[in-house]
Amino acid sequence: MKQNKAKLYAKALAEIILANKADGKKVVNNFVKLLVSQGLEKKAKEILELTESMLLQKQGKRKITIETARKATAGQKKLLDSLVKKGDIVKEKINSELIAGIKIIINDSQQFDGSLQSKLSKIL
Repeated sequence: MKQNKAKLYAKALAEIILANKADGKKVVNNFVKLLVSQGLEKKAKEILELTESMLLQKQGKRKITIETARKATAGQKKLLDSLVKKGDIVKEKINSELIAGIKIIINDSQQFDGSLQSKLSKIL
């Protein structure tokens, strides 16, 4: 399936969810059944992730992922709290490849990379 087709499915799903706010879970379950019936179950995750991004954007919300090498420190959590707005979805992820520091990704497109790994790669 081309990316454009995945975006079309995601856009359709996002519009249906927005139109039927009270029953979003049922809509998603039925949509996944539709994808399975069309043999597109392997693309379901990609389509649902695109849908989530579209819904967040339409609602003025953001998806923020914070990656650290170990459990986030109090200082890192304070930094994150200063970025988060009401309604944002925040995910914390431990990424041992970072060695130290922090990486913040907003809406899978904007990124702040303050990790030691990033700094070392710029030196070499």
